Amino acid sequence: MSKETIYGVALGPGDPELITIKALKTLQRADVIYYPETTNSKGMKSSMAMRVLGELGLDKIKLRPVSVAMKYDRSEVNKTYRQLAAQCIQHAEAGEKVAVVSEGDIAFYSTFAYLIDDFKTAGINYEMIPGVPAFILGGSLSKQPICTQADKVLVVPELNSEAQLKDYLANNETVIMMKVSKVKSWIADFIASEKLDFFYGEYMGTDKAFTCCDIEVLKERQIPYFSIIILKSVNSY
Repeated sequence: MSKETIYGVALGPGDPELITIKALKTLQRADVIYYPETTNSKGMKSSMAMRVLGELGLDKIKLRPVSVAMKYDRSEVNKTYRQLAAQCIQHAEAGEKVAVVSEGDIAFYSTFAYLIDDFKTAGINYEMIPGVPAFILGGSLSKQPICTQADKVLVVPELNSEAQLKDYLANNETVIMMKVSKVKSWIADFIASEKLDFFYGEYMGTDKAFTCCDIEVLKERQIPYFSIIILKSVNSY
């Protein structure tokens, strides 16, 4: 039996209607679909990916959760990725079509990136199906361009300090902040003090979506993990 290709499939930012046609067709043809889920401190499971998958009319028998630990210590999650890669390789070697899904784009801070080396070592073909990342949806919801002409755009997954953010803003017209919850203790005051235009979004594309451009409103938000801020430097005017 010939080996099958493993597919990394992007689901988009949360709105099931923003998945690409190619991604949907790939999932419809798949024999097995792995999707990430997390468990909170109270033992309750949740999955942004499942919010999308559950609306696509797929056979639920082929949906298989992968528990991903939301911890800064990567040892546990790295073990999970190795196990997932091994399972995918087994399916492919058995001639089964297997897909691994991820929110946003499959090449942008995606779980699939951590599986690729194992696929290469095993000599298994893989394909990556792109999708709409959250910050692109954020640009549309803000009703403002993320960039024009020669503007420089920086996507920042983590920040060490306010000074670092000032440096980024001095050298780029647009700074997109991911994982905003890590800096929620100071980010609203920073934006206010620097008099920056901004767009804030959380759980965009879902029924929990919230967006704002009002600094007083942002100061009152708890800011969850699934959030972004698009900042416009004074250099962009």
